[in-house]
Amino acid sequence: MTEVTYYRWSAILPIVLPLPAYILAWHISPPRGMVDGVATLVVLAGVAGGPPYVPFMSVLLCLLRKKRVTSYRVMSFAAPLLFVPVFVLYLFLFGYVVQTSEPFWPTALFYVPYLLAVGFAYVGLIHLLRLVLSHLGWVSSSERAAV
Repeated sequence: MTEVTYYRWSAILPIVLPLPAYILAWHISPPRGMVDGVATLVVLAGVAGGPPYVPFMSVLLCLLRKKRVTSYRVMSFAAPLLFVPVFVLYLFLFGYVVQTSEPFWPTALFYVPYLLAVGFAYVGLIHLLRLVLSHLGWVSSSERAAV
């Protein structure tokens, strides 16, 4: 598989990873301490961030069509920062629709550092996995994206 294809497929990781984390966190007894805590954070990130993430990543991948692999690498590191305003807008609209009594800005400012930490953790995981798969010969570099 080419590196561009790998980056496209890795964009679904934040949607797919919460399922095994959910199984690990809430269906294995007894809780495992730190593993359970990390799994819980991944599940919560999938539930809270999933709805705005899918359209965000769809638009980003559409904009990256026919771009060089270096564009995918750069955008993978910028994606968590670019996702913050999308998530804040989603949080605002969600609060408006469900008529929550929670104050908006303190809630949004509470979630932003968590969102960035989880986002950059995903990016680090994706790049680490790419390095391992490249070393094994399963991912090869390509200059341009396939159409």
